[in-house]
Amino acid sequence: MSASLRFELDDRAVTCRVVRARRRTYALRVAADGTLELRVPERLPARLYPQLLARHRRWIARQFERLAQLSPPADFSAGSRQRYLGQWHALQLSVGRRQVVLSEAGFQVRVAQPQQPLVVARALDAWYRDQAHALLPQRLWALAAQLPWLDGRQLPPPRLMRLRRRWGSCSADGRITLNIGLVLLSPPLIDYVLFHELCHLRHLNHGPQFYALLATALPEHRQCQAALRNERPWALPAA
Repeated sequence: MSASLRFELDDRAVTCRVVRARRRTYALRVAADGTLELRVPERLPARLYPQLLARHRRWIARQFERLAQLSPPADFSAGSRQRYLGQWHALQLSVGRRQVVLSEAGFQVRVAQPQQPLVVARALDAWYRDQAHALLPQRLWALAAQLPWLDGRQLPPPRLMRLRRRWGSCSADGRITLNIGLVLLSPPLIDYVLFHELCHLRHLNHGPQFYALLATALPEHRQCQAALRNERPWALPAA
């Protein structure tokens, strides 16, 4: 028997797979694909799961850092291709005060040290964050206004965070969290993720009623879901 448990690690939300089994002690592991798994004795009360994760917070963070170091570095050299709203754009670098501009010619990034990939990555990091804050809350509210079962409900601003394994989440108290990396996806896939989380405001599960509601809000949700499987939740270029 297994279930999912969400908790916050530093500035990002993490989902832990909880497996109940015949065992005397609990065990934590982070798989090569970044999956966090907690194995617990069958009779261990569920209220203790968050305490176990909190007790090993530093260890979990170190495991994720180790995996990140094993990942191939992104290319931020001149001429490399960077993504935004589902489109790829050539990266052009120049020396000067930090500025990022996206035009028909591509990404034009001006930084003090364009030969340093980390400096370029940080400039893009800030630009992507700005775009996410400008785009995602407004789009979420616009889509929410289309859903009659929300009945004009005023939603609080979503939290925008680094999410290593998820595009978004919805808490039991109705707070939606979105991955800043959503701005890499095409607009239809962004809308799919936003509709998905909005439907969780009514059904906080993935049962038949949830998917029936999602189909009402977005009839092409199955095609979007299939397309999203080819994408990987994206962390920003630089911390």
